[in-house]
Amino acid sequence: MASPEEPRVRLPRLKLDELLEELQARIDAARGTQERVRSLLDAILSVGRELDLEQALRSIVEAAAVLVDAEYAALGVIGPDGTRLSAFHTVGVTEDEIATVGPYPEGHGILGELIRHPQPLRMARISGHPASYGFPPGHPPMNSFLGVPIRVRDQVFGNLYLTEKRGGAEFDEEDESVLSTLAVAAGVAIDNARLYADSRLRERWLRANAEITHSLMSGSERAESLGLIAERAREIWGSALAVVAMPMEGTKSLTVEIAVGVDAEAHRGLVLPMHESLVGLAYTGAAPVTSDDVLHDPRISTQPPRFLGLGPAVAVPIGTGASGVRGVVLVAREAGRPVFLRKETEMLQGFAAQAAIAMELAER
Repeated sequence: MASPEEPRVRLPRLKLDELLEELQARIDAARGTQERVRSLLDAILSVGRELDLEQALRSIVEAAAVLVDAEYAALGVIGPDGTRLSAFHTVGVTEDEIATVGPYPEGHGILGELIRHPQPLRMARISGHPASYGFPPGHPPMNSFLGVPIRVRDQVFGNLYLTEKRGGAEFDEEDESVLSTLAVAAGVAIDNARLYADSRLRERWLRANAEITHSLMSGSERAESLGLIAERAREIWGSALAVVAMPMEGTKSLTVEIAVGVDAEAHRGLVLPMHESLVGLAYTGAAPVTSDDVLHDPRISTQPPRFLGLGPAVAVPIGTGASGVRGVVLVAREAGRPVFLRKETEMLQGFAAQAAIAMELAER
């Protein structure tokens, strides 16, 4: 039979055991926090080392998935119009699943919610949000969701989208805090990568201008020099096609003297009207003319068909002013590639203007 003394002896021991368990839990929590902070710092350093923009974006989305233990992660880049996604980088979705689902999203539903309201968004079930309208057939099931915007110099560059926290858990405040911190570091890394890319681009077109000037001043044939302009424009601006069109004397038309790249044969020798072609509009307006989809652009004559498989395009005058335009250079990218940004167009215009100066010097 237990003595009356036993409860008084056992109670302090029980309290001590509880205190030890609580202390151990706090130690484990602190250790877990330290490990997560270390993982976050490693991720920031890894992201910050990338100078190639595409690699930097890939590194960011991979780090995000690991940090918050998400099965699926994506980074959506917002296009120039500020309402749609122009690029989508994913982690966790297989190539077969991508092929089944179809084209990448443009920013509707939950993805568009972050574009319209660039602030962290966290939810237990995607289907419970008013902006959700389901997934296309073949899309992997996704429930829990965490999204944060990425800002570059106070401008929203894109958004990180994380879904399906492993183990069936929900994303919590700590996940949101960690991902928001990574997004700040990502913004700096993206800015650095873009600045590096700009400097490399300027370096390349300065070298190209020097090459073209040397070619013209050394007495090369005009066709050879124009071909050099087209080749360098296509290479530097990541285009599938480049053409150079020159005015036909005594007419109101231009002829494509040089074409390099995809289906170049379909363009060479074409006589183009001034008002039913991008090159014609750039020539008469003495200013750049851009197209998001050159194949379906209503400003361009459909005959003969010549832009199959191509999308974004820009045409810039070679020279400046109504009387100083000598011709037009047009570059076009494959369908689905990013549109030409204003900065790229300005650089191409500067490149063409320098080429015009070199042509004038050579003639004199």
